[in-house]
Amino acid sequence: MPKAQRVHDYDLIAIGSGAGGGVAAHLSARAGHKVAIVEDDTVGGECPNFGCVPTKALLQAAELYRSATEAKKFGIKVSALNFNYPAIKKWKDLAVKRTGTADGERAYSADGIAVISGHAHFISPHEISTGQRRFTAKKFLVATGTSNFIPPIEGLSESGFITYRDAIDLTKPLKSVFIIGGGAIGCEFAELFATFGTKVTIADFAPRLLTKEDAAVGELIQAVFEHQNGINVHISTEVVKIEAKAGKKTVYFRTSGKIQSVKVDEVLVATGKVPHTDLGLENAGVEYDKHGIKVNDFMQTSSPHIYAAGDVTGKMMFTHVASYQSRIAAYNMFRPKREWIKALYHAIPRVTFVAPEAAGVGATEDELKSRKINYQVGAAAVSVIGRANTADNDIGFVKVLADKQGILLGAAIVSPRAGEMIHELALAIQHGLTAQAIVDTVHAFPTWSEAVRVACAKIA
Repeated sequence: MPKAQRVHDYDLIAIGSGAGGGVAAHLSARAGHKVAIVEDDTVGGECPNFGCVPTKALLQAAELYRSATEAKKFGIKVSALNFNYPAIKKWKDLAVKRTGTADGERAYSADGIAVISGHAHFISPHEISTGQRRFTAKKFLVATGTSNFIPPIEGLSESGFITYRDAIDLTKPLKSVFIIGGGAIGCEFAELFATFGTKVTIADFAPRLLTKEDAAVGELIQAVFEHQNGINVHISTEVVKIEAKAGKKTVYFRTSGKIQSVKVDEVLVATGKVPHTDLGLENAGVEYDKHGIKVNDFMQTSSPHIYAAGDVTGKMMFTHVASYQSRIAAYNMFRPKREWIKALYHAIPRVTFVAPEAAGVGATEDELKSRKINYQVGAAAVSVIGRANTADNDIGFVKVLADKQGILLGAAIVSPRAGEMIHELALAIQHGLTAQAIVDTVHAFPTWSEAVRVACAKIA
């Protein structure tokens, strides 16, 4: 007599309610599967509550304020220009509220998804515990995200510091701040703080800001920070010690072999993320390391019925990547293997919301050199296009990289609205198009995107 198949509590349990877990949970539930989602923090995850949405809402306020300060040259008179920072925070809170995350449980319930509060811990490959409760599932999706990496700097913990989670809830601008970390988060907060009058110092151990982008991007953003925003930038710099005294913090850092110091009101730590892997993964046979949970191209872990998506995989830590991975996991986990689809990362757009914006897609020059790939470069300054004239903004460039046949491999943009411009190039790289295909496409005049066409025209 055949052995009866074990019946689990759920077809799928997603651990983490952000983009990495939530997308797959909704898709699976709508496909008729019994789904639960586990969350030990805020429903909706990092992006709508503490990351993308609140920071971009604050940066939108900063952009408007900055534009108002420059209005006179366009013949616009702005008298008694000022700002109300508590009101700016209130605007940020409204933007967060409008994402619907406050009603996140209701949205899940509407799709028949059970929401389980608590920290999930694998007891065995098909069973987890949350406190005193236990649940089983046929499939699991781990999407637990990351937490801030806090570097082992002498005196940092004793002196105190803030992270981006604290920074988005400030009710008044800091008088001065030292930002440790020159990646996207550090640069965006440097932009935000400086716009509202904070004296900003930013330092990174790397040889330039935004090291994941093309070298020219980091170099230009540094120049803008220093010459337009008055930000003190220290690259190839190690923060060695922090002391707190009389309400101030003194940061000691080594640059060019010499120890320097600066006294500030606050220290913002923006030194990267570490994956949340404290889940008893060993009990489920899931392999992971300090970079995150190991997954194959189908988002499957070393335990075939357990998938992972989002920042916890350590692939590319963007909300749009988490959503993409989550969709792929949801598609694959309940279908025959012959129908599975792979995750591809060669055309993922990257955007840093400084002014002007910085964006990239595909390979950088450094990556192509390290892979020993022969390539061509086409570049154009935004100052050559009509929109730069009408906007009185000529800082920026478009740079494209192509192989010897002209097929696009990568691109970098520094320009107003770079985050919108990059998608034309992402589409081209996704589908293996040539630079000539973009040259042959009519671009509206006057738009910033004309610079994309001009840069592509430089490719032979």
